[in-house]
Amino acid sequence: MGKNLHICLNMVHDPHWLGGVLYIQNLIRAIAQLPSHETAHIKLSLALFKSNSHLAEPIKHLVNRVYAGTFADYAYLKACKLLAEYVPLVPLQLLNPRSYDFVYPDLLGARSAYKWGAWVCDLQHCHLPHLFSQKQLEQRNNELQRMADKAPIIVLSSEAARNDFCERYSQASDRTVVMHFASFIDPRWFEKDPYLTQSQYHLPDHFFLVSNQFWKHKDHGVIIESLAILKERKIYPTIVCTGTLSDYRNPEYFHQLLSKIDSLNLKQQFIILGVIPRDDQIQLMRQCTAVIQPSLFEGWSSVIEDARSLGKAVIASDFPVHLEQNPPNSYFFEQSNAEALANVIETSLTTLTSGANPQLESLARQDNQERINTYGRRFLEIVHRVI
Repeated sequence: MGKNLHICLNMVHDPHWLGGVLYIQNLIRAIAQLPSHETAHIKLSLALFKSNSHLAEPIKHLVNRVYAGTFADYAYLKACKLLAEYVPLVPLQLLNPRSYDFVYPDLLGARSAYKWGAWVCDLQHCHLPHLFSQKQLEQRNNELQRMADKAPIIVLSSEAARNDFCERYSQASDRTVVMHFASFIDPRWFEKDPYLTQSQYHLPDHFFLVSNQFWKHKDHGVIIESLAILKERKIYPTIVCTGTLSDYRNPEYFHQLLSKIDSLNLKQQFIILGVIPRDDQIQLMRQCTAVIQPSLFEGWSSVIEDARSLGKAVIASDFPVHLEQNPPNSYFFEQSNAEALANVIETSLTTLTSGANPQLESLARQDNQERINTYGRRFLEIVHRVI
């Protein structure tokens, strides 16, 4: 493989964006799980703000070093980046204090002290601009333009996202790659009895799980409307929701949902747990009848990947990325169509069973092992391509 490579992964700055946090954590796990002869030349580090140090806890033993930076540290590194980009007289080796070879994800200039890769999780703002302020739209477009102009490699999580990006930034199409991420399975998850977690949260024996932030594009509203339709049919399924309760782009959205639930008298059927420990979320996923993913937009759904890794059935909107993921034992409904979702839920009540299924979980674990290895190898392929 040649010389040793120092690869640094940047943790997302927003600790409330659980999908982004898991993306980095699972990438580290995927690399660490590869056979040692494939990674012997890799020095892997993780960089994050000191205030977010807790995000490194689950995976710090899998990296060679964790850089927990203060504001002053980041200001110094920012100065190095700007000098590298705009002051060619300064030798690049002086502007790389941590001796990186490759950093991901990052956003630098065309001249930089090390190679780097950009990550585009999705182009949601191009399709749903009404969910963003003008300032947010401009910021996102400026970042994408900078990536298209400067990035040595641009990683997208789905073919749909890559097509979106290349349609708008065709000059960068030959520098785009797709890397499907996969959820990592902790073997200890299967040593627990998920019924105990169900009991801990006082949940009924049959329930559907929704594990999304309460952001507007996640479309919890269509689930509430489907419950109202089913109620008219005298069918009363229970929906359990986990995830962040606030949408920074639409602060009133969660309260609007609560008002809708109250007006339709669905509080007993639409149970909101908010953010719960990851282990608890996984046990509820094992125990539920099916996972519902109604989202209007995803780059690559971590919820669907979680469900797939546990052998759990998925009821998903027919958004193109969901169709591209196409997990086993999946059921699709037309986006935002409450009637269609109600029909799928009604059918699944008679065709699906609740609780952990050892046979399906065993098959899912085998599939997951292959997918995790593919994920780790794909990332290292990308790094070597750039280096």
